[in-house]
Amino acid sequence: MTNRILSVLVENNYGVVARIAGLFTRRGFNMNSFAGEETHDPGISRITISVTENEDSIHQIQKQVEKLVDIKKVELLDVRSDIIRELALIKVAAQKELFARIKELTGQFNVKIIDMDTQVVVFEICNTKEKIDEFIDTVRQYGIIESVRTGVIALQAGNKHI
Repeated sequence: MTNRILSVLVENNYGVVARIAGLFTRRGFNMNSFAGEETHDPGISRITISVTENEDSIHQIQKQVEKLVDIKKVELLDVRSDIIRELALIKVAAQKELFARIKELTGQFNVKIIDMDTQVVVFEICNTKEKIDEFIDTVRQYGIIESVRTGVIALQAGNKHI
C-alpha cells in the first residue's frame, strides 16, 4: 500500500465534491483526507485528496476522477519531493512543566502559540503529517484537551504546476 496525493483542479459547479466522494464510495476506496478551496481564479477550485492504496488502484482512481464532469485536471503528486502540508490546532492543559518547555517546543517544531491562559495553551502547527504526529506525541504527556487537523494540502515543487 502506498500513500499518494491527488491534486484535482475542478470547475466551481454545484455537485462536484459529491461526485468525487461518490466515486470513492462506489469503488470502495478510502480517502485519508480531503481538502478543497477556491484558487486565485474564483471559477476554479483545487481539491487535494490523500489515499493509501496499491499503485494499480491509485492509477484507476486517477483515471476515474479524470472522467467526472467539471474536472479540469488530475495530477498524482510525489510525497517525497512535492510540497505537502497539514495544519493542526492542539489545545493542551497548561502545566508548569509545559510552560518550562514552550520555548524549546516552539523552536523544535516551529509551532505558534495562538491562545494561552492559566488553564490551556493552544498550539498551531503547519508541517508534514509525520512532524505533526511527532509534536502531538510530545505534548500528549501534558494532556491534550482537543485537536483538529485540516488534512493534506499540496503543490508540485519547483516550476511544475497543474
